[in-house]
Amino acid sequence: MKVLKGLGYFVLITLGALLLAALFAPSEKQVVRSIEIDATREVIFEQVANFENWKKWDAWYRKDTNQVRTYIGKVGSQNQRYSWSSENKGVGKGKMKMDKISGKERLDYTFYFDGNPKSGYFLLDEKGNRTSVKWVMISKQSYPFTLFNYAIEKMVAPDFEAGLANLKIVAEKENKQLLLRQLEQANEMQEVL
Repeated sequence: MKVLKGLGYFVLITLGALLLAALFAPSEKQVVRSIEIDATREVIFEQVANFENWKKWDAWYRKDTNQVRTYIGKVGSQNQRYSWSSENKGVGKGKMKMDKISGKERLDYTFYFDGNPKSGYFLLDEKGNRTSVKWVMISKQSYPFTLFNYAIEKMVAPDFEAGLANLKIVAEKENKQLLLRQLEQANEMQEVL
């Protein structure tokens, strides 16, 4: 009987501590990662704005290339969205939609993972032949789920970092191919003249 009573007190104290910690947890947390890419904003925009291109670089697709993805809407529009479903617990199921596209500088999105919505955006800042890409996710939670915001950075940041590293490889390759095509076209024009 003493063991059960002790276990009961332990559970109550643990629950109380968690609720107290949740009281002081931030209601909003941003996960921000960025990378410099040797490519134009245009090339990177094409990779980010088109959900079908995400298979080339996003970290979650690489965790399960057999996941089922469904694409709806016109590329680069606010009605563009996709959904995914995977048996892999690290990928799960959810959907993502573009909320707003501001030129080729900023893309705002909302995604739903197991029904829980999160918002975020990509910011593309071109400087010469390089583009800084910032990937942001915003987690807003109400009490007592604010505890989740303590862990969100550790859960999401490694995948953002891997995704951006993959995006760098893909975009730089695309950029080189674009430059080669432009050079070939310039040479062909030279020959015509």
